[in-house]
Amino acid sequence: MRRFFAFLSLCLVAVLTFAATSAPSETGQTLVDVGTFTGLVALTSMIVTQVMKVIPAIDGNRLAKIGISVLVGVAVCMAVWALRVSPLLVGLEWWQPLFYGVAAGLSGCGFYDVIKALAGLFRPTEEK
Repeated sequence: MRRFFAFLSLCLVAVLTFAATSAPSETGQTLVDVGTFTGLVALTSMIVTQVMKVIPAIDGNRLAKIGISVLVGVAVCMAVWALRVSPLLVGLEWWQPLFYGVAAGLSGCGFYDVIKALAGLFRPTEEK
């Protein structure tokens, strides 16, 4: 079991290494490469995390977290597309980065959380 968790940890480190470049900037912050889908998901997750710190009332509502994550993903992808920063989104129609944003938002909050929250809507409630 330890080897399994060690393997998962190493996979996570590898993915985060490819998503974020460690090129030092003038301010000393880590830059995120938005040229890949993984970088877009990382940027979306970082922004959603900061939004959750500012608005702690949303922390208990799963559907609100998913909605904010999708909205931030769409906003990030549309901004990157409009500014022509990412070679991934250059040359696409306006609706294609929109779908990239939805996918980045859902990936950022986790597909498991999305499915679990949607399943909770259709599960019958127990009456006491």
